[in-house]
Amino acid sequence: MDNFYLSALIEEIGPKVLGRTVARISLEGTTLKLDFRLVSGHQFVVSVDRTTPAIYLSDNTQTSPAQKSRSGFFVSLLRKHLIDARLARLSKEAGDRIVQLDFVGLDAGDNEFEIILRLALTGRSSNAALIDAQGNVIGTLFERDTALWPNSSSLSSKKIDLTVSTEKLSSDVTEQEVLDRFFGPESIFGPQLQNEFRVRCKSSSAATAFKSLVDDLLNLKPIPLIYSRLPLEKIDHIVVDPKRDLILSHIELAQAAGMIRNQFSSLSEAADQYYLARGSALTLRTEYRSLKQSLSREVNKRIAAINAMESDRLRFESPERLKRYGDLLLANLANARVAGTSATVLDYYDPEQSEIDIEVPEGATLQEAASDYFARYQKARRALSAIASRESEVSRKLEGLTDLLSKLDDAPTSSNIEAVTKSLQQLLGTGKGRASGRGPRPKRKPEIVGRRFRSTDGYEIVVGRNDRDNDRITFRIAKPHDIWLHAADYPGSHTIVLNPNREALPHRTITEAAELAAFYSQAKREGKAAVHYAQKKFVSKPPRAKPGLVRLSSFKTIMVEPRCDLERIE
Repeated sequence: MDNFYLSALIEEIGPKVLGRTVARISLEGTTLKLDFRLVSGHQFVVSVDRTTPAIYLSDNTQTSPAQKSRSGFFVSLLRKHLIDARLARLSKEAGDRIVQLDFVGLDAGDNEFEIILRLALTGRSSNAALIDAQGNVIGTLFERDTALWPNSSSLSSKKIDLTVSTEKLSSDVTEQEVLDRFFGPESIFGPQLQNEFRVRCKSSSAATAFKSLVDDLLNLKPIPLIYSRLPLEKIDHIVVDPKRDLILSHIELAQAAGMIRNQFSSLSEAADQYYLARGSALTLRTEYRSLKQSLSREVNKRIAAINAMESDRLRFESPERLKRYGDLLLANLANARVAGTSATVLDYYDPEQSEIDIEVPEGATLQEAASDYFARYQKARRALSAIASRESEVSRKLEGLTDLLSKLDDAPTSSNIEAVTKSLQQLLGTGKGRASGRGPRPKRKPEIVGRRFRSTDGYEIVVGRNDRDNDRITFRIAKPHDIWLHAADYPGSHTIVLNPNREALPHRTITEAAELAAFYSQAKREGKAAVHYAQKKFVSKPPRAKPGLVRLSSFKTIMVEPRCDLERIE
């Protein structure tokens, strides 16, 4: 949000919220909302996103699915100090995008206290801080240094008197001189106003252009405006560039010539509609770019595959030549001359029956060499056939992908994006409606692990059936505060008492679970058996241990009679 627009907006909002008390506070992503219970139903919205820092009143109370309301330390601080506090002052530093809200509240003893919410809406330094009356920072939304603290060195301390400065401008001042003097790195003019000055210079002198810009900013009544390349209602249907195709302004802009001019009843309404439109445009643009990248990636993969297949084809070039060499070697068994790795034979395929040299493996007989050539011939034929089949399939998909890419570029609309996405999924056999024609796979039935019982006190007890079952019960089902039991010194089942409320279990339940652990072990026929038990967090698995083997870092032992008298859970 531009510095001058923000100044005008604070002046507009001030009378509506001053003296009001905070009824509710929420944080959605990087958007803070304060509910002052205004008659209009609007909420005080603060975006501290570094890409879209802004403040305005909004009647849009819906929560974005991607930015659900969340809580945290800073939100808890705000609720603790600001709920029921009265807004006494709303101000903005003249030369910087820093806004301060001064609140007055009552403590438990009905004593008044002052608290400050300070907001930096300065791009990369965007942040929010809660500050007490003595200037101490109680908490910040983001843990990073910003110009949030009182008496910090900000542009407001370096601001210039624009009225005086423009009066002193000579008529022959150049555009670059004005840019260097007023539009430097620490300028109170943002990029949008710098571009507006450049555009105005095309039709007037630099001095006149700058004076007219300053006059519009300081002396004219703000006009709530959004300039757009498309009607606002089409922004979420056709891909646009929010940086170029949407402009929020409170003055008439020469740079917006040819764009649609949308005027609103208030600066807040214009800001609210602008950021809604901008969010929709960014979402659609992101979908478009993501889909285009996916298509381009798939196209490039298939082009690379075709190039690789062409290289493979060269490796298996002329399989008939291999068969010919094999035939000639067999036809010349009696008269071939072999020297090292070369065999000189008559070429019976040549009408003149000239001699040719054929390479043969060193030490191999002519029959073995011929067999090798025949084997290579068959391999080459199979390879070329497979390459041709594969190339045909890849080329078919490449053609389809190229068509989809052209279709997307020709009409970058939401409906076309959806249609191209479905076509891409069908072409690649991904997502819903696979190319195979099969419907969705049926859901697997949940695996039933272990025997399950209910103790007299109502706790669920799980007993393993074998070593793998024991592993699943102990290391997948059991939580740290569940009770793990096992017969001491006897092979047997792992037993778990589920303890979802993390409370101290009744001794009767532990005894009943121990009886089950002893019953489902090799101590079953003993009169009494010792059973170790511990919280699951003290049970671990040794490295590379077999299923069912565990290690206990702390445990207790109980003597019980092995038996199974509990209710079985089906």
